[in-house]
Amino acid sequence: MSKRPFHQIFQTWILLALFLIEALPARAVPAAAPAFLPQSFSGWQQIEHHSGTAPGQTDAVNADALNELGFTNYEQATYERAGRKLQVKAARFSNATGSYGAFTLFTHPDMWAEQIGNGALVNNGHILFYKADILVDAAFEKPTVMSVAELRALSENLPVVSGGAASLPEPVKYLPSQSYVPGSSHYAVGPATFSRIDSILPVNIVGFDKSAEVASGDYHTSSGTARLTILSYPTPQIAVEHFHGLLDWLSSAKDSAVAQQARAHAEESRKPSFQGTLTLPLNGDSQITFRRSGPFVVVVSGPISKGEAVSLVQSVNYDADVRLLEPPPVTMSALTKLIVGCFVLIAMMVIVFLVIGLFYGGLPLLLRRLFPNREFKHSQDVEIIKLNLRD
Repeated sequence: MSKRPFHQIFQTWILLALFLIEALPARAVPAAAPAFLPQSFSGWQQIEHHSGTAPGQTDAVNADALNELGFTNYEQATYERAGRKLQVKAARFSNATGSYGAFTLFTHPDMWAEQIGNGALVNNGHILFYKADILVDAAFEKPTVMSVAELRALSENLPVVSGGAASLPEPVKYLPSQSYVPGSSHYAVGPATFSRIDSILPVNIVGFDKSAEVASGDYHTSSGTARLTILSYPTPQIAVEHFHGLLDWLSSAKDSAVAQQARAHAEESRKPSFQGTLTLPLNGDSQITFRRSGPFVVVVSGPISKGEAVSLVQSVNYDADVRLLEPPPVTMSALTKLIVGCFVLIAMMVIVFLVIGLFYGGLPLLLRRLFPNREFKHSQDVEIIKLNLRD
């Protein structure tokens, strides 16, 4: 039986390997994000649209804060209806935490609340609202009594997200509603967003390097308007550490009376049994009241009496939410992915064995072709030397 030339055998192996590689599922190429602003709603028709992924293109002043909040992309559109125009700017974030944080960047107490999406504030023709992971800033050229209702229709046309991506930040849920000043809440996840909050606390004691979150709001008091700030940490142990850091900051105050009182309470607060609320002087006639509740450090400052401050700070109590994780349901999609994954694994194993076989089977043929005058033998062809010890 004649032997096939080496180059024909080599070509056969290569073609077989290429065929198996082509049979594998192609790697998906990420497609551009689809537009999320609708072409029309409530009679408004989109006449102009552009988008981008750089936050500086939509808001150069707050670009660093938007990046901190998980900004992904933005869209700007002009709508027209019966000769009137509506300008809409929308920003999308990685989750609802980002959209809510951006919402608090642009609100102010002169706005009043309306029910659009997950929350909205209005000031004449300017309407700001957020829904899930999208923040919308709309400006009517000629607002009417139906403007809010029309934007509700816009909200209903926005994409829907669910699960953790649709959840609000945890500390925001604990801001008390009684005596709250509408439009005064703020949320920060880093130095850039924290710098937009007019806080008495220095950024270096907050602990953003340990995944701190900050939620704050203003409250009416008998003496004016005070601010409540919640510093949220991943664990109660980190909260204890920053509670002591707050005392250390007060202990280093230039005012000797403030520093002396802070140092006096520092030792007491380090006892494991300490669960109290501290009220210490800050500067002049001002004071600061704070306590820890679970992973929260709650701080009240501003014009407020000691009794009101203690009552306000004690109205924030962390409730641990323990949930049992249920196994995910087996869906047809998951089963299909499992079967496809098995076939991909089998194909990869076949390719590996083909490469190994090509190496061990084709290498001797290649050597014989390159060096025809030399003899290459397999180990089984080598003669075995026998010793006849019976003689």
